[in-house]
Amino acid sequence: MRIEVIKLKEENFFGKVLPHNVVAIVDDGLTLVDTSLPQNLDQLERGLHNIGFSLDDVGFILLTHSHPDHVGNAEIIRRISHAKIIAHKLEDFTPKEFNLKYEHVASELKVSRDEFESTVKRINKITYEPPRIDVRLNGGEEVSGFRIIHVPGHTPGHIALFNGETLITGDALRVDGDIRPPLSFFNWDQEKALKSFNFLISLPFKRLIPYHGELN
Repeated sequence: MRIEVIKLKEENFFGKVLPHNVVAIVDDGLTLVDTSLPQNLDQLERGLHNIGFSLDDVGFILLTHSHPDHVGNAEIIRRISHAKIIAHKLEDFTPKEFNLKYEHVASELKVSRDEFESTVKRINKITYEPPRIDVRLNGGEEVSGFRIIHVPGHTPGHIALFNGETLITGDALRVDGDIRPPLSFFNWDQEKALKSFNFLISLPFKRLIPYHGELN
């Protein structure tokens, strides 16, 4: 098994550049874990070429959750490659606007009001074709050599992947200097998010791949 990380980025995220770590699992085929934003499709395609693949080679797309920076290219890749899209049964992929308050965001991030308003306006204008989910998971299944772990909190049907050594977390945690819980203002249920975070960091992983932040 090969595990490759395609490093993409999102500009103008509350005044910063936010990393996107799309994972390519090469086992008996090619599986992508998340797909980044629509404007990153060309970069994603170049990243696949750099590891010897193309969009046509994608057999499965595992979506950790429904936010646009994770699902933005899933449906177009499915149409290109006829990949199967896989997600948890509790996750709703209907696009929604983020209703954020400046005070909540500023309590966690150093952000000016202008940067806040610019980011919220940008993310609520992101358009993409909602993914058609082919396989719905309960949690506990094995997909592409990884066990699926249901870690609700950031969203109801958020999943992580663990194979005994490598832990792929989506947004259930982030790495910003230290390993941290997800930003609370994006969480569906903060109490559940912290419980899921604490469970994930208790696992005996040797390699940690968050969707946002440095690889560990």
